[in-house]
Amino acid sequence: MNTILASFQEIAMMTTHAEQHPSAFSAPLPIHSCESVSVTGLELKAADGVPLAAKLYSGANPVKLTILMLPGIGVPQRAFRHLANWLALRGARCVTVDYRGIGQSATPEGIETASLLKWAREDAAAAMAFCKNAGPEPVVLIGHSFGGQSVGLTEALSDVRAAVFIGSQFGQARHWDGAEKWRLAMYWHIFLPLVSAFYQVLPRWSGPAGPLPQGVAQEWARWGRSSNWYVSHNPESVDLLARFSAPILAYGMTDDLIAPPRAVSALLERFYATVPNRRSISPEQLGLKRIGHTGLLRPSKEIEVIWRELFDFLLREIASQETGIVPSAPDQIEESS
Repeated sequence: MNTILASFQEIAMMTTHAEQHPSAFSAPLPIHSCESVSVTGLELKAADGVPLAAKLYSGANPVKLTILMLPGIGVPQRAFRHLANWLALRGARCVTVDYRGIGQSATPEGIETASLLKWAREDAAAAMAFCKNAGPEPVVLIGHSFGGQSVGLTEALSDVRAAVFIGSQFGQARHWDGAEKWRLAMYWHIFLPLVSAFYQVLPRWSGPAGPLPQGVAQEWARWGRSSNWYVSHNPESVDLLARFSAPILAYGMTDDLIAPPRAVSALLERFYATVPNRRSISPEQLGLKRIGHTGLLRPSKEIEVIWRELFDFLLREIASQETGIVPSAPDQIEESS
């Protein structure tokens, strides 16, 4: 079913597989060997004392940069495991984290205190602090969906040296067309508020990736019913987005029903101190049948083309900042119209 709820189900299936088949996440990947990557489990502490499960991916090669990888709403840190392994083999120190109430951070305290603002201002901030203390290398961001939105919610991310967004957007229904616009409006105004009134942790059938803490779902619905997404409730976000000066590479997928082009534009047009480099990717460009909202996180020889591109972008930007010389960009795949 070609609907927004079907795309939510795609994320839910990723989460379900992660929970039912944990051994799959340490298995060698088809596009490289993981033998030289060390994955260390961490417990971070948010400023309010809530424990957060995180992972550190380290390769045998000298570290060139530290990458903070922030997931989308309801997506566990395991979703980054393939990309983090691939990057670690090439000289990146990668840090992933489960927001409170999600994945391995789904403790009673985490579920009780979870909200989108807490995820950004407490949890992402704690992960960023760890990255800055992990070594002298520059810290950059890869944010999937809400992970990219988070730069407008916390000052802690303002000093990343570069950022890659994957399907990051604003979610007001007006950015969709046709039946999807009305389905999403009903989701924000009726379905999600109703379900979240009865469940402390939303069940999988409620649409988005589950289990989703009640506080997160209720705040998410409020943003969806507002004219300017989270900016309507957090006026300081106007300044945070406008002042964010790190170079941005923003990926949008043409078949992503959760982040269609106008929704991606609604976020990117808020940046004034940097000019986002926007990349529109279609499945046909990569020889795939589907990419969707989470497809760039799944390993394949076709997706590895994008992984190389985003890693080259991060390395080039760091080199440019440190030397003042802008290296030539490698050839990109042809832009989707």
